[in-house]
Amino acid sequence: MTKSARLRPGDWRTIAEMTGEACEQGNDAFGWRDHWLARLAKLTDSSMGHSGEMQVCEGFEPKDMGVAVWGHQEGFVDPVVVQAQLDEFRTQPNYFASLSSYFRIQAEQDGVCLARTDFIHDDDWYGSTDHLVVQSAFGVEHIMYCHRSIVGGRRDEVSGVILNRALGMREYSLRDRAIVREAHDALTPFIGRSLARFHEPSPHELAPRVRQVLACLLEGDSDKQIAVRLDLSRYTVNQYTKRIFKHFGTSGRAELLSRWIRRDWSLDFTWVGATEGVALRPPAIERNHSTAARAHPPFRDTGSRRTRIETIEADRGS
Repeated sequence: MTKSARLRPGDWRTIAEMTGEACEQGNDAFGWRDHWLARLAKLTDSSMGHSGEMQVCEGFEPKDMGVAVWGHQEGFVDPVVVQAQLDEFRTQPNYFASLSSYFRIQAEQDGVCLARTDFIHDDDWYGSTDHLVVQSAFGVEHIMYCHRSIVGGRRDEVSGVILNRALGMREYSLRDRAIVREAHDALTPFIGRSLARFHEPSPHELAPRVRQVLACLLEGDSDKQIAVRLDLSRYTVNQYTKRIFKHFGTSGRAELLSRWIRRDWSLDFTWVGATEGVALRPPAIERNHSTAARAHPPFRDTGSRRTRIETIEADRGS
């Protein structure tokens, strides 16, 4: 690695923090990718980013399996434009032609991080639909791609990130490429383990009150205790509990908790009070209340998870 591409001690610390923070939100594929992508975008001075899963089909044709998008949260791009572009991509996989070109290289160099200029000449780029239609709609110029095969997944399934800088900003440096590759390399071993994949059921897809019941279940409360805590009838708690078991494909409380522990998912319950936003889940894996651009309001530091749930209830009632 050349001196200009060498990571600084602060970069390594930030990458470790990003990975740990993602694992803390690992039970929700959109939640942990939202957070990780936002930090990576800021670390690399990017204006916009996509992070998700793809299936690389025959002919290196990409197929979306779920994506989180960063950029609209700070007003850089209209989420309606993001959704329109994704819808177009899902019906016309070659809409982002540069992706197919990148995947031809990635097939031989798994995890490689490349700027657009590394593999597409300017003469080919500036007259392409990819540039004239796709990138121009976002108001971006420089692009960086990084994808790696998902450990334990199908051979053609990859996790990836695409970052963009706005028109007029500098090109991505060798150090930027190194940061993104190392950050993604640190993350991918946890995908499908501590980090949920997009096809997996998420707490965020449950209705708000059902999420509260789920949190109580994971804390070991009985139906009677949950009813008292959340001011619900025993019947309602029972119905919500059945809905939870069906959602996660479990037969009961013991299996639900066992799965949570086995996957090393956090019990911080950041999803209890989450709100919904722009739905960017591919239709093929759409379930109930899928979201990608969500606000994750912090809990008040009250010292116990039980009080955190009660605090949310108090806030809603005030």
